[in-house]
Amino acid sequence: MLLSPNSKYIQGPTNALALVGGVAIILLMLHVVADVMGREWFSFPLEGTLEIVSFYYMVAVTVFPLAYVCHNEGHISVELFTKNLPRRGSHRLEAILLLVSFIFTLWFATETWSRAMESYVEGEMWETADDMISVWPSRFILPTATLMMAIYLFFRMFHEPRLSMQTKIDWVSELDGIHWL
Repeated sequence: MLLSPNSKYIQGPTNALALVGGVAIILLMLHVVADVMGREWFSFPLEGTLEIVSFYYMVAVTVFPLAYVCHNEGHISVELFTKNLPRRGSHRLEAILLLVSFIFTLWFATETWSRAMESYVEGEMWETADDMISVWPSRFILPTATLMMAIYLFFRMFHEPRLSMQTKIDWVSELDGIHWL
């Protein structure tokens, strides 16, 4: 089904961004190890390691997997006040929270996109010990990842109300399966 968050149209890009985040971890590790080895063994550190790690790898590792984590329900959730709600009420509350999350995430994506465009127009660069490094491309990581999360939340928002209707159907079917004396 097209509106399902498990649709291949949403899961493909979500998994791809998570994979990019995983590759960024490996690249970060290799880059830092090469820098340390170059500095300690050859007295020749890699230029701009701190800046590349800070502006590219760390941002990619942190935000690219957001939609994937959301899909797998890996975000922290505290059910202190909602654990005693009926299933249907819980699903409705989750649908409302998905709407609020979607609106905030979409707003965040548009704001970070405009900042990334400003950075691109300015050709933002940071000074390293020896040279300058372009950081404007890294500014597009955040809007890309948060837009993907907003798209996932949009899909899930329409899926969640169906869960509350399914809960009612499951409850009735469970009653039908009970053998009454």
